[in-house]
Amino acid sequence: MNGRALTWVNAAGCGILGLLLVVEWHKERDLDVRIQELERSVLAAQDETAAARERADTLEHEQAMLKESIDSLENALAASGQALAQRDTQLADLNAELAIDEQQIDTLEEQLKTWQDAVNQRDERIRTLNTDLINARHRLDETIAKLKAAAPAR
Repeated sequence: MNGRALTWVNAAGCGILGLLLVVEWHKERDLDVRIQELERSVLAAQDETAAARERADTLEHEQAMLKESIDSLENALAASGQALAQRDTQLADLNAELAIDEQQIDTLEEQLKTWQDAVNQRDERIRTLNTDLINARHRLDETIAKLKAAAPAR
């Protein structure tokens, strides 16, 4: 090979190498763009993961608060149930006392009726005796008047 052919081969080799450089440079640019896109997607995924963790933490906190609230409500319900049971017991006791009081009232009303009947009988007897006494007094007055009239005047 002569020097000219070598120059042509060298020039062709340089052209091919230049072409290879341009092709590799384009590949590298495409890869850089792809790397930037992947980095953006990684950052977006990290942001989403952080947001998901925050939501999970918030949900766990809310779940804990709900559990506390449910426990509090259950305790309040139990306390209300106990208070209701106590009031039921008190009500039953009061009802029993009321029944006893009603029996006593009935007994006292019967006694009162008996006493009223006794007082009415006594009053009737007093009226009868009073009438008898008035009649006896009237007869006594008549007898005294007759005796005075029959007695010699002194």
